[in-house]
Amino acid sequence: MKKLIALFPLVVVLSAVAQPGRFESMTMAQKVASSAGFHEHRAEAVEGFRVAGNIYYVGASDLAAYLITTPEGHFLIDTGVAKMGTQIRRNVEALGFRMHDIKYLLASHAHFDHIQGHAVMQRMTGAQVLVMDADADAMEAGQDLSPLGFEGWEPVRVDRRIQDGERVTLGGTTLTATWAPGHTPGCTTWTTNTQDGGEELVVTIFGCNGPNDGVRLLNNPRFPDLVEQTRFGFDNLAKLNPDIYLTGHIEEAFEGIEQLMRVQARPHPLLGQQPWQELIAERRASIEARVEAERGAAH
Repeated sequence: MKKLIALFPLVVVLSAVAQPGRFESMTMAQKVASSAGFHEHRAEAVEGFRVAGNIYYVGASDLAAYLITTPEGHFLIDTGVAKMGTQIRRNVEALGFRMHDIKYLLASHAHFDHIQGHAVMQRMTGAQVLVMDADADAMEAGQDLSPLGFEGWEPVRVDRRIQDGERVTLGGTTLTATWAPGHTPGCTTWTTNTQDGGEELVVTIFGCNGPNDGVRLLNNPRFPDLVEQTRFGFDNLAKLNPDIYLTGHIEEAFEGIEQLMRVQARPHPLLGQQPWQELIAERRASIEARVEAERGAAH
């Protein structure tokens, strides 16, 4: 019997920025100051653990990084903020794997709290960096080119620009990319299969689910088609049908169940999560409510 697991980074919600267009009036210094927590308590060191099958958590206290292992090398999805490189290496090695066996370095989306460590990790591992085409320019420029427009990162050499539906295979494991723009232009959801406890699990790594609170949706000066792009992203995500999912910000998502995953409790502790279709519909409704609120405020 196949079960579906989804891993997805939650939308970053930064403090006190709910008003549409709030970010447009902030200086970069103000933006960087408001994100200090992502470099501090959200990036504290924690021990890695096996999530399911060949999928391991190797990230920090809140900012996720996932290692997907194969006999011919490994995938690493996301690297968090810059200082997390040493933490990720320590977790990978403590779990019995070698950094130089990481062959592909993937990204959920080009925001600092998910890919600021990519350049460091690229040097540590020699891995090829694969990025959705719509986020590749931002990765190489070291600049947040999303509607959020927050702090940047060390520029990253992109070895391969991928497209919606593209597959990447290594050691018998295939990851398929699904494009879901809105949060960033190139938000990427990755899907793969794993064997866990005698069952085949389809794992969906959910990249993003709509623009941050505080981003202007209607008549956005930099992204005039932001609403349409976001709706397209939700349509693409709705084609998936996972049973359980992980997140790129784990503090709330793993609350009360992280220890159960660490001891490999069965049935899998995440099987009781909110169903995927319900989650996507709920988050889509939240975006539509913001659109209506902006439309109402304009009249």
